[in-house]
Amino acid sequence: MKKYIFTSLLLCAILIQGYSQNRNHEDFDYDKFKAEKIAYYTEAIELTPTEAEKFWPVYNEFEKKKWELISGHHELERKIQNDLGDLTDQEYIDLSVELATFAITDGNLNVEYNDKFLKILSPKKVVQLYITDVTFRKKLLREYRHRERNDEEKKD
Repeated sequence: MKKYIFTSLLLCAILIQGYSQNRNHEDFDYDKFKAEKIAYYTEAIELTPTEAEKFWPVYNEFEKKKWELISGHHELERKIQNDLGDLTDQEYIDLSVELATFAITDGNLNVEYNDKFLKILSPKKVVQLYITDVTFRKKLLREYRHRERNDEEKKD
């Protein structure tokens, strides 16, 4: 589960990067992307205006912490790739602990925010949130693949 969440967030980051590098050289419109995501989630989860008002600040906070965690993990991986031969045993121990505890930290963050979501939404809507995360990522991936195919056809 933790590996799935990490992979999913990484996929979203890649897809966002793909959006930002569209073939027309237009800048990626993060605000537009975020508005589309909010609309998609709000409709899929069937958030009431009252729920949405409480939910989105918490969800945005969750996404920010998740992004920081993943970014820190990527930074750690880059450090390992660049400095792997030049470390002391203690530095290797510290790195191994960080790598080993990443999934735990990620899982703890998920549990913490699951509790927060349950204070705002019904249990059914919280489960729907997790399903919506998956369907939204699949939608982004389909759109990305479709755009890539169209770009390839234009080249031929």
